[in-house]
Amino acid sequence: MLDWIAENAGPLQLAISILTGLVWLAYLHIIWLNFRRQRQAVILINRSIAQDENAHCFVTNMGAEPIYLMEVMARVVTDEKTYHVKVTEREEIALEEVENPLSRTNQGPIKSGEFIDIGSFLDLLHRAEARIGTEGLFHTVRQMDLTVAAAGGHATHLIAARRGFRADWKDGKPYFVPEQLMTRQIRNLFQRRKVVAMLEEQIE
Repeated sequence: MLDWIAENAGPLQLAISILTGLVWLAYLHIIWLNFRRQRQAVILINRSIAQDENAHCFVTNMGAEPIYLMEVMARVVTDEKTYHVKVTEREEIALEEVENPLSRTNQGPIKSGEFIDIGSFLDLLHRAEARIGTEGLFHTVRQMDLTVAAAGGHATHLIAARRGFRADWKDGKPYFVPEQLMTRQIRNLFQRRKVVAMLEEQIE
């Protein structure tokens, strides 16, 4: 056995070196994946305790770095039509009634672990009506999907998340029920491009 090892010392040493290199590469890959996962942005879209049109929506930054909320898009499905509309600005608040113009928009930075209230479902529907130039969305709404678009700390690419809410009608009032347990993070390049295209259509 010792004679065989001595005779094949060169190939054995090469094989051990290759195996050691592969182990180190796998170890570094795991470290990189963990680091990347920790640095990934995570946006949550939640509903407050209320469930009807007065329930508020909160956008929370659960990532390790601050983000800048750029836009909130709503997909409003009614009995007759589906609308895609920007609902970022708090148009239910008259500009002359506020001292700080920033209180009339949802745009702005969100620190890690912090959240902002983007308004109630009723507020979001009123903003959609004002943008679309129509009335009656509240009485015919069947679904509202919210997409939040933000920029990361280095603003190198778009960060986005989406959550759908089904409108269940009871006693003449819509109760907005989340369709998924968790907010869906939009990380796929193709899906992010679709969000970018959707936002570009809304540029004024």
